[in-house]
Amino acid sequence: MSRAWSEAGEGFQIDYQQLPTHLRAHVHGGVDSVALSCAMWRQLGAACHAAGCARLLVIEDLAGHVPAEALGPLAQAMQAAGFDRIRTAFVDLRDHAGENEHGEILCRELGLPVRVFADEESARLWLVYGE
Repeated sequence: MSRAWSEAGEGFQIDYQQLPTHLRAHVHGGVDSVALSCAMWRQLGAACHAAGCARLLVIEDLAGHVPAEALGPLAQAMQAAGFDRIRTAFVDLRDHAGENEHGEILCRELGLPVRVFADEESARLWLVYGE
């Protein structure tokens, strides 16, 4: 059984689906920036905490992307939002592979269990079943 709800963020929308194995969050409706991404990750962390979820699947569909030089501070913001305790699979529907892979490396260096994927099915399999 699953539960679904939506929340407006600071310049974006998040549609949640709480599944038995994880929380799925579809982020859409905005233009990505450092401020938007920091707000998004804070909101996602709070939702995981409120739902008691330790596994999160993020499907991002935002225009634009965060510049590479801002990824370090963004990873630190994720750490501050509690993502060191949340296994997170991330899929960017707009395909910013280079930036996302760089962000994954920075997150993993901080001890965050985060992986970036090209498609939702691969992300879900890793999230639920592991390496």
